[in-house]
Amino acid sequence: MENHSDSDVLSPSNSTNQIQQDFGSNSGQAIAQMIGGMAIGQLTVYLSQVRTELETSQPPANKLGANPYQGLLAFRETDGDRFFGRDKQIEQLWQRFRELHDNESAVRVLPIYGPSGSGKSSLALAGLIPKLGAKPLPGSNQARLVVLVPGSHPLESLAAMLARVTTNDPTPVSKTREFAQELTQQNNHQEYDGLRRIADVFPDIVVSPLIVLVDQFEEVYTLCKDKAERDAFVGNLLCAAAEPSKRVSVILTLRSDFLGETQQHPRLNKLFSEQGFLVPIMQPEDLEAAIVRPAAQAGYQLNSAVVQLLVEQTEGREALPLLQFTLTRIWEGLQNDVDPAETLENIGGVGGALAEEAQRLYKSLNAEEQAIARRIFLALVQIGEGTKNTRRRAALSELIADEKEATTVRAIINRFAAPGVRFLATFFDEQSGEMIEVAHEVMIRNWGQLQEWLTECQEHLRKKRKIEQAAEDWIDKDKSQEYVLQGRPLRDAREFMQAQKDYRETALSSLAKDFVMASWRKQRSDRWKSIGFFIAFPLIGTLIINVTINLHWQFLYRAGEILNKQDCNPNSELQFLVQYMWLIGYKDNLQRRNFCGENLNGVYLPGADLSDSNLQNVRLNSANLQETFLLKSQLQGAWLVQANLRGSVMKSAQLQNSHLLGANLLGANLLGADLSGANLSGANLSGADFKNTTLTDADFRYSKGLTQEQISHAKVICRTKLPNNISINLIPEKINQKCAY
Repeated sequence: MENHSDSDVLSPSNSTNQIQQDFGSNSGQAIAQMIGGMAIGQLTVYLSQVRTELETSQPPANKLGANPYQGLLAFRETDGDRFFGRDKQIEQLWQRFRELHDNESAVRVLPIYGPSGSGKSSLALAGLIPKLGAKPLPGSNQARLVVLVPGSHPLESLAAMLARVTTNDPTPVSKTREFAQELTQQNNHQEYDGLRRIADVFPDIVVSPLIVLVDQFEEVYTLCKDKAERDAFVGNLLCAAAEPSKRVSVILTLRSDFLGETQQHPRLNKLFSEQGFLVPIMQPEDLEAAIVRPAAQAGYQLNSAVVQLLVEQTEGREALPLLQFTLTRIWEGLQNDVDPAETLENIGGVGGALAEEAQRLYKSLNAEEQAIARRIFLALVQIGEGTKNTRRRAALSELIADEKEATTVRAIINRFAAPGVRFLATFFDEQSGEMIEVAHEVMIRNWGQLQEWLTECQEHLRKKRKIEQAAEDWIDKDKSQEYVLQGRPLRDAREFMQAQKDYRETALSSLAKDFVMASWRKQRSDRWKSIGFFIAFPLIGTLIINVTINLHWQFLYRAGEILNKQDCNPNSELQFLVQYMWLIGYKDNLQRRNFCGENLNGVYLPGADLSDSNLQNVRLNSANLQETFLLKSQLQGAWLVQANLRGSVMKSAQLQNSHLLGANLLGANLLGADLSGANLSGANLSGADFKNTTLTDADFRYSKGLTQEQISHAKVICRTKLPNNISINLIPEKINQKCAY
């Protein structure tokens, strides 16, 4: 049989045969020797993430031993010997999994779902997996189980795990790429059958079937933004699990508040309804076992009164991570001869321990370290779109904004990930390297400081993540121009990039900035080809005939000379020079310039960036300034009569005593602008944003499209002349106390 290299790419026509050939050189290897495999009973388990632990000093010999409690971290595959209180549910899951396995017509998907904090991941990983290892299903004595979390690219995560099972390469890049391509293929019945075909040619697949456990399945909906990839991932799981050969079975864990999202895949939604397992709240006797037995196993008997108090504070709540964290603190107290009851009182019980300790750690940092800690935690939260916020994994490199702070970032992460605290979990991923995540989402909901940060930055973080995701898709598509931003999304992205550049938590990454600039260059090129050609053609023709290249540079030099002036005297050359700059694509070279007193009536500058420029007393009557950037520009006394400012960005602009009669401000962003004394009579203000604006003595009479809702978002209204459809009496809180009407 001919051997093929690991870099060969499968084609739909010969994919199964190709996979079989690629397995040829590996078929004699023992399963236990495959990369990432570890034996749990008679089960071989492959993990997508390997948790890393910080080194700790051993406790003194006369003290208690290692802490037997888990803190905020989920129990893992190797923690079965100290996972207590779920015996009944473990047996029920094993029985249900066997029933699915024995039923010839069943789709072998076991969904496990429950609220955040109910212990579903721990039940699957530290409960069901060890049970399958100790008591294999009939005919599955040497089953292989891969554990993965979907992340933003679930197909790639699945492909990477399959590649690691089949190769000796710890980072099988080419095999992962090959399998990922295979997983996107559909057969003649429009089924995604790549996983089934890959599993079919696993060595000894008949006696060593494959079990795929997808933990935190909600990430398919929260992190993966590519619908096609999402559909292919779900389709592969369902197709393989429905195959009568029983070579692939699937286990899923899902937060119950994302059950509605499964309606995107009706067949999967039906499986959740018909054969899903809802993780129940632990009963008092089960909670007691989870509290008492780990301590007893470590050689200590907890006081019954303390146990009862812990049960009462946890019972009926989705607070298992909080309970484990509290028990961790109690054990630390015991190591220092502090009575459990005293520790419980000091930390404020089950509900108060986490917030108190997190705040103590944060306050122990200096001001610079606190700013970095804030940035780290905000980067580790996925902002919900109509759902609760969830945790988000991030590469360590993403959290380091500057190499100079790398040591500090690592030190802060280590403090929040230290044993006994474990607010952060660190692990190594073969695909992405060192990764960090919040140990449990209970941290997001229970630490008040983090909640405050999220309230302050939530909208900006949502916008940032949206742009970052689009940038990642652009990279995935080899920077195809078909995936750049256009129109309003591009304008919004450029505005966001400009406004957030000085705020590290919400500033765009280098990749996202490159993406936005590439989008802008594409738009500029398109405009040149369409509008610019017809406007510029006579000028270009004249230049070709009459003007040398030297004159081109003289134009630019002269424009720069005038725009860097120190006075407000007008120059008759400037309108031609500015128009020339716009035509040749230099419209972003107009920031921080001095246009004071200039006559630019009728100038054509759509999309130009005039941010931070001095435009005091400038004449821009009838000018086309559609979608221009005028952030923080000084426009005091400017004449903008009949100007087209549709969709322009005028955040924090100084427009005192400006003349905007009859101007088109449809959809303009005036957030934080000062319009004191401005005349907007007859202006079109439909959809304009007046949040936090100052409108003292402004004249809005006869304006069009202005609503009560828009005005109500202003910061100051004083002696403001409003159209008849708006009543100042409905928004008295906006009126300055010193304002006399």
